[in-house]
Amino acid sequence: MSKVNRYEYEGKIIEIPLRWDEHSKKEIEDYSLFIEQSPIYTPEGRPLLLTIEDACPHAVMVDDDPASIDCGSCVYFRQPAESILGVCHNEKMRCVSAKQRNTSSNKEETL
Repeated sequence: MSKVNRYEYEGKIIEIPLRWDEHSKKEIEDYSLFIEQSPIYTPEGRPLLLTIEDACPHAVMVDDDPASIDCGSCVYFRQPAESILGVCHNEKMRCVSAKQRNTSSNKEETL
C-alpha cells in the first residue's frame, strides 16, 4: 500500500499520495491526481484549491501588491498551516450542484 497524507477540509477528506523525490531525498506530496480531478468541492459546495492557483476574477487580495496573483493572497482563501491546499469562501465561487451531490454522501477521496 502506498503512503498518503490525509487531510480534512470542512468535511471533505482528501488523501494525497506521497512519492520519493530523488533531488530532496525524501517523500513529498504528489498533487498530480488532485490537479487532474479538479474541481473538488467541500460538502457545502466550496472549491478546494491549491494556494498557487491563479486568483479568480472575484478575488480580493490581502494587500495592494501587484505580485499578489494567486489564491493564497486572497482574503476568501482559508488554508491550514500543514497543507498547500485550501478552501475558497467567496460565495461567487460556490457550486450549488456540488453541494446537492455531497449532501447525500460525504465520501472520502483518495487521489
